[in-house]
Amino acid sequence: MTNRPRAFAKATSLAIGLLGLLAACGTATKTTSPSPPAHSVPPANQSAGPVDPLTGLNEPRQGPLVAVMVENSEYGRPQWGLSSADIVYEAYTEFFYYPRFMLLFYGQAPPQVGPVRSARPYFVSWVQEWNAAYAHAGSSTPADQAIAADGIHNLDLDSNAQSLGIRLTTRPAPHNLVTNIQSVMALAQRLWGNPPVPAHWPFAQASGSAAPPVRTITLTWNPRNSIEQWRWNQSLQGWTRWVSCPVCASGPGYSQVMGLNSGRPVVAKNVVIQETAEHYLPDPAKTGWIAIDTQGRGPALLFLGNRYVKGYWEKAGPDQPTRFYNPDGTPAAFVPGQTWIEVVPNPQNSVATPFHLTLSPAPPSASP
Repeated sequence: MTNRPRAFAKATSLAIGLLGLLAACGTATKTTSPSPPAHSVPPANQSAGPVDPLTGLNEPRQGPLVAVMVENSEYGRPQWGLSSADIVYEAYTEFFYYPRFMLLFYGQAPPQVGPVRSARPYFVSWVQEWNAAYAHAGSSTPADQAIAADGIHNLDLDSNAQSLGIRLTTRPAPHNLVTNIQSVMALAQRLWGNPPVPAHWPFAQASGSAAPPVRTITLTWNPRNSIEQWRWNQSLQGWTRWVSCPVCASGPGYSQVMGLNSGRPVVAKNVVIQETAEHYLPDPAKTGWIAIDTQGRGPALLFLGNRYVKGYWEKAGPDQPTRFYNPDGTPAAFVPGQTWIEVVPNPQNSVATPFHLTLSPAPPSASP
């Protein structure tokens, strides 16, 4: 990871101390894969009004960019903020059991996001490439080490940013901590300003209104409690999200994921399946720490609106963005709107996990 100058770190710590906060910094999980040559990526399409570099949509509000860790266990569902985030990352946490979300907000600022949970080092890597302020509630030891090593703008709701967290009485702890994105953005801007954010990928409109060749994407993270689907919705021209938790009271059927702030369904315009090398970290306490190689190159299945491409991803360095490419090496063009990046184990270079991916050409035979 590239560290910030020592003088900058001291100045930042002083500013946060005056505000009654303590800032920390972060780093990324390193990879064993060689970095391939970088490609140039054209900017997002421009149109009337400011364009959100994360979504390609016209958005009058521009930053500061913040990232928030959000729980995805049966105890934390349903969540706040999923339908209004610009980009959502999803990846495993400890023991390859539950996945967890990281939500990025540059435009919309929903009143509640959560349940807010703890940081992991590979999420820190994605925070760094976006140069976002990072809101979370505690960290694993490897994430603590990552945050202490680099220039991440750190907002820990368990320590230096407790004022940003609200405990709800309708759920038991630790599944009840939420935050207000307007408050997070306001504090981030006060501490670190509102630096410009470049687009990481180009945007282009969907290719007509035809249905994609794949209509259902099923991600089985754990067959007991975390089976998720993306279903193509022709009328919405996007991917709706569904979840099944066989051990829950709701049973094995799928429930549609709705935004708790908006009351509207989660609809992604782009769903990216990013295959990565994943393995366990040395862990004396046997708490199930894992590592995800966020640098290098690997396969990626790109569902960009109604287009389906078997492409690949590249990340050339710790502070470089992750890019996505078509098989011929040209940058993949995303459809304007929300993007979900599903970071999943590559079966060829990962330890054994319960993860399983199923692609279906037609919708499920029956919906709940």
